[in-house]
Amino acid sequence: GGMSNKNFKVSSVKGDEYVLRIPGIGAEGMVERKNEDVNSLLACKLGLSPNILYFDDNTGVKLTAFVHNAETLNSGTIQRMTNMRQVAMLLKTLHHSKVRFANEFNIFHEILRYEHLLKLANGIKYDGYDAVRGRVLALEGYLNELGVNICPTHNDLVAENFLCDGNGKVWLIDWEYSGMNDPMADIAALLLESQFSEDNTDYFLAEYFNGE
Repeated sequence: GGMSNKNFKVSSVKGDEYVLRIPGIGAEGMVERKNEDVNSLLACKLGLSPNILYFDDNTGVKLTAFVHNAETLNSGTIQRMTNMRQVAMLLKTLHHSKVRFANEFNIFHEILRYEHLLKLANGIKYDGYDAVRGRVLALEGYLNELGVNICPTHNDLVAENFLCDGNGKVWLIDWEYSGMNDPMADIAALLLESQFSEDNTDYFLAEYFNGE
């Protein structure tokens, strides 16, 4: 599975099991593999992601430990209370850590970069894009006035990037878009991507902010 990559389960002659990730076509314009290499290893050291045994920062080919009896979460299962508590703790560990990722992930700069890639590919924008674009980019100045404290962030918090293993531990995978960013961007993406209910949004935010 995966939206942009192919993943294979690999078994060694000794019976050890791994996951081999082969990047999909076109990902090279969107992902800087050297940054992913550094950031994903830091995530492993924090105990947030399965161990990486091999990473080619030119091709993006990656070999990781296989998580046994794993359940890939979805927009429904991620809203179970036990999972929401673990995800909140996982993100607090990441956001409050003292590690520094190899790059900055600025959402507004990424929009401009993606527009450039779209132009090179002779792509077509979604209907209504231009009408929304100016309003979105204008938010950068507003956020800067409020003040943004950047920290290590994942930046791709779809439910399917969370795995729950056979012991109930939740892992976070796929650090392709990780970087130093506003942690609230992670929180917003998590809640929006999985369409959290109002009650579950309140519950999650209370867990993340320690009830404050």
